[in-house]
Amino acid sequence: MSYKHLLTYSLIIASVFQACKKTDDQLLANGDINKLTDVIVPEGFLWESSRDVTFKVAVTDTRFSDATHIIAIYTPDGKLLSKGSASTDASFETKVYVPSSITEVYVIKTAPDNSTVNKKVELSGAEVNISLGAINTTVSSTKSGASTFATSPDCNTGCTQSVSLTSSGQWITIDGGKTVCISGSNKIVNLTFGNGGGIARLCGTDLTVQNINKNAGSSAIGFVVTNGSRVSFPGLEFDRATHVFSNYGTAKFTGNLASSGTVNNYGDLTVTSDFNLNSSNITDTNEGTISVGGTMNVNSTTTFENKGSATVNNLQINGGGIVNNRCKLLVSNSLMNNNLLNNYSYVQVSGNTQINGSAQVNLYDASYFKTKDLDKITGGFSASGSTSMVKVTGTINSNLILDAQQTSNGQKFKGNLRVCYGSTLPSGLFKDGASQGCDLYIPATGCNPGNGMATIVDSDGDGVADNLDDYPNDASKAFNNYYPNAAADAGATIAFEDMWPVKGDYDMNDVVFSYKLKVITNAGNKVVQVDGNYELQARGGIFQNGFGIEFPVKRELIGDVTGGSLEAGQEKAVITLFDNTHSEMLYYNTRLEEPKQTAKSYNISFTIANGPSLASFGLGEYNPFIWNKNAGRGSEIHLPGKTPTTLADKSLFGTGDDRSNVAAGKYYLTAEGYPWAISVPVKNFVYPLEGKDISTAYLKLPNWILSGGTQYTDWYANTGSGYRNSVNLFSK
Repeated sequence: MSYKHLLTYSLIIASVFQACKKTDDQLLANGDINKLTDVIVPEGFLWESSRDVTFKVAVTDTRFSDATHIIAIYTPDGKLLSKGSASTDASFETKVYVPSSITEVYVIKTAPDNSTVNKKVELSGAEVNISLGAINTTVSSTKSGASTFATSPDCNTGCTQSVSLTSSGQWITIDGGKTVCISGSNKIVNLTFGNGGGIARLCGTDLTVQNINKNAGSSAIGFVVTNGSRVSFPGLEFDRATHVFSNYGTAKFTGNLASSGTVNNYGDLTVTSDFNLNSSNITDTNEGTISVGGTMNVNSTTTFENKGSATVNNLQINGGGIVNNRCKLLVSNSLMNNNLLNNYSYVQVSGNTQINGSAQVNLYDASYFKTKDLDKITGGFSASGSTSMVKVTGTINSNLILDAQQTSNGQKFKGNLRVCYGSTLPSGLFKDGASQGCDLYIPATGCNPGNGMATIVDSDGDGVADNLDDYPNDASKAFNNYYPNAAADAGATIAFEDMWPVKGDYDMNDVVFSYKLKVITNAGNKVVQVDGNYELQARGGIFQNGFGIEFPVKRELIGDVTGGSLEAGQEKAVITLFDNTHSEMLYYNTRLEEPKQTAKSYNISFTIANGPSLASFGLGEYNPFIWNKNAGRGSEIHLPGKTPTTLADKSLFGTGDDRSNVAAGKYYLTAEGYPWAISVPVKNFVYPLEGKDISTAYLKLPNWILSGGTQYTDWYANTGSGYRNSVNLFSK
């Protein structure tokens, strides 16, 4: 069909369409949305599956004067979005085009000594302003990347029975394996567990649980203190392996806490007297804060896994008990180890330490064990991985020193270990590389206060330490930034209709490109180079189309262009890849009856002199476009809302179905708000078959449009039930 005939046909259809169009609510209710143009587009909707978020990250860590720190922003699943430099004098600023389906990110500051601080940030607006210091402000934020953050249950879901306390002293019986959710404030509750056991889920403030009768026999019973709740218990014994106590809020035991079952703490747990872990082959976990006023006894074959902060008056490890300390363990008085303490981070004993029998303290990968006095070691210390430290600030038992001088049994410090002590120790105390010294550098973290000073090497003199510099021997470059992210399989896709200014058939496959961009910045967060990989996936359109990308920088600043052409006559930098899709790809790649062709790849690169800041250049899709070679170079087609280039024929605006308004800054939308291109932040976007309207393939697309982009934000990627009609999708 000729271009003029297509234009006339479109105008006739548009007038008929507007006269009989139903509301979207009616269409959804009746199942009458059979094509994209059945959907009424909200005013101002620009079809964006991502949004710009500006980050401003300040550094308040003064340990290294005004030295450079690195700020990196990651998706929740650990994919790098952006990275750059910051110091106490200058914040890191960046702008990232973040998928709408991502509602939070992690911001990590790395100091010149490789110590890190991280913070989870909710993306509730268009701008994020945070400050990061020398250590994390909360224990939960110090957990390693391999740890998972426990999610608290609540009293709104998963309850077999719900009880709202109306008076103090109320009795509640839990049996038959039920989960009873108990809510209230400033109330006392009495609990009885009957046949079949069950779970008491406690939601409220200043609740007191007393008179706990455990009559469930061997059946499992459990207590859950939910996030935000404050609950007090008397001294209590969980006397069976099937008993489980889980705290996500604030729990206090005003007496002893003894458990033969499981204790998991993700919040704040206080035991005013002794805390006895008597389980057999059960691991008790702390990922929050624990405070014990008496003695913590790790007995039997219990393993205590400390991933948070534990402060205890005395610690005894007895029998087959094991303590794995992965964050901060503070002993206010004495430590008596009769079996095994594995330290991966920091242990501090303010009084004396005894290692009895064949007991061991094992240190791993730059961990730190600090004690006032070392009274007795018949066992010993052993270290592996990066060098760890044992520091004794008081005295070491003289008999231990004498034993080392007289017998081979005196070798108490073994492996990759440094021992810091005020007096010279006999060499007989050391074995397998262990030695005496206090100058070992251990980076400070939220779990570990660290020791010593780091040696900073900056080979290219750009102010960024080699260990933090992606280009340690090139002063003109420092950091790699990516769109959409740094993952090997990451990418985004842009899909065009090529009939502009006339509506097409909305199969969105006339030109389909997937791509990934790397933006290289220098030590001052200025953009110095852009590398991109573009892959032509399909050319379903009838026209000979060209493809290019406009970047937000003046043309005269661009140099060293490879893989594409720097287009002449443009105000901004426009890199074109070709001017005729038919010459680039033999087959359409949109029709099942034809052979399928491998995507054609294009690698582009260019440098920028006196480049813009990363915050102004941003990380995103920029301004990709096609043009209809048959209609002339000026017949450009862009994403909705994107501006035309200098070479666009602006006389075409407002013709056909296009209702671009240059004065209002509105571009490439019809009167009803339909686009000629869409962009999604996934590489392997499965586009529709030839002639199949995209709304008949992606079934949640209409809902996404109707919500203004707030619902079904993953409509293009979700493969769950009800999201896709695969029959209408082209699969390679």
